[in-house]
Amino acid sequence: MNIIVVGAGKIGLTLTQYLTREGHDVTVIDRNPERLTLVNTTMDAISIAGAVDIELLRLAGADKADLLIAATNSDESNILCCMMGRKLGVGHTIARVRRQEHYDAVMLLRDELGLSMTINPDYDTAGEISRVLRFPSAAKVEPFAKGQAELVEFKLAEDNPLCGMELKNFHSRFDRGTLICAVRRGGQVHIPSGDFVLQAGDSVNVVGAPKHIHSFFRAMGVFKKSAKNVMIVGGGHVGVYLCRQLLGMGIRVTLAERDPDKCVRIKDIVPKAEVICCDGSRPDILEEEGLRDMDALVAVTGTDEINIILASYARSAGVDKAVAKVNEEHLVPLAESFGIEEPVQPRYITAQQVLQYVRSMDNASSASGVEMLRRILDGKLEVLEFRAGVSSPCVGVALKDLPTRPDVLVAAIIRDGKCVIPGGSDEIWAGDSVLAVTTRTGMTRLEDILRG
Repeated sequence: MNIIVVGAGKIGLTLTQYLTREGHDVTVIDRNPERLTLVNTTMDAISIAGAVDIELLRLAGADKADLLIAATNSDESNILCCMMGRKLGVGHTIARVRRQEHYDAVMLLRDELGLSMTINPDYDTAGEISRVLRFPSAAKVEPFAKGQAELVEFKLAEDNPLCGMELKNFHSRFDRGTLICAVRRGGQVHIPSGDFVLQAGDSVNVVGAPKHIHSFFRAMGVFKKSAKNVMIVGGGHVGVYLCRQLLGMGIRVTLAERDPDKCVRIKDIVPKAEVICCDGSRPDILEEEGLRDMDALVAVTGTDEINIILASYARSAGVDKAVAKVNEEHLVPLAESFGIEEPVQPRYITAQQVLQYVRSMDNASSASGVEMLRRILDGKLEVLEFRAGVSSPCVGVALKDLPTRPDVLVAAIIRDGKCVIPGGSDEIWAGDSVLAVTTRTGMTRLEDILRG
């Protein structure tokens, strides 16, 4: 597929990295030649330096491009770029839109603007954080099949009853409505077999219907109720989006922001929030503002190091849940060494959404294509949701007789609104949603789970 990426910032470069790895022909445009250095030295992509206009898009091959992704820091430029691309013949366009007022308008006018998709890393980051705050026992929560199934990640503490357990004994002790489908141990990621023994420190991913997931965490004795009082440090786009989402869930929110002008604007946008104009990077001030009475602290300032330190301090102060936004990849191990589970990385949240869209384009004519894609455990595993078409060779065959690839696990089947953890005698039926976990990349159809 021929793809044009406009903007070589964090989002643009991450998208280029993902797309080139999957074999797409990518051309990257940016007005700053220095930003293109990483493209030229580490990625199999074409780079063009210059401000985007019609002639530059023609030079980049817009008339033959299947997809244009505009991911600069300017909402207006991204929308205009996509409109020019469609006029020149680009088949699909995706625009990055950050500002709330622009995002709302673009969602309303998406068809008129000719946009195939909009991406808003800040809004989606807030959404990921809000899911975790609804279920604080987890480090990460990914919904599938319109919320009928969830994939939940958590870390095994030394006193967890799972430690030392062989997975073949899992269902003799815990609800059969859940399945441990992936484990990270050190730098290794496993799709575990029955003889796999869980250890303290493992990052474990479990799949099941939400009610079964909750029952599972209660049985382990680590279930925590949804956060009711949350402190957000940082009044940027992510902080404001998150504040609105949490208030909509009935959660009380205190937002700390040091810029007085921003505080005034935030109070206008979210009048029900308690907005405090203070230096939220100072632990002593957070203590004065009631940090120890909070169920959770979310650090989403513009500085990764401050976010990491604040989240770590909150944990040491007895706050049950602490979340840090981390943009720079090299700081993620530092965050984890401070005891912060799964730092939130906006660029990867956005990249997997775009990748999901691209794979659905690859199989637009397939009745068994990708419905949803999530990359987990440092991007080393993919969890894909497929819709089973009536003509799929996977339909009507017992799983034990299905010649699936050794690096693929059929983790769940969602049928008639119910999430089923399948056994060997279960079958996939037409219309089912199927969750598959794999170490492979590039799967676009349900049939890809089969041996070639």
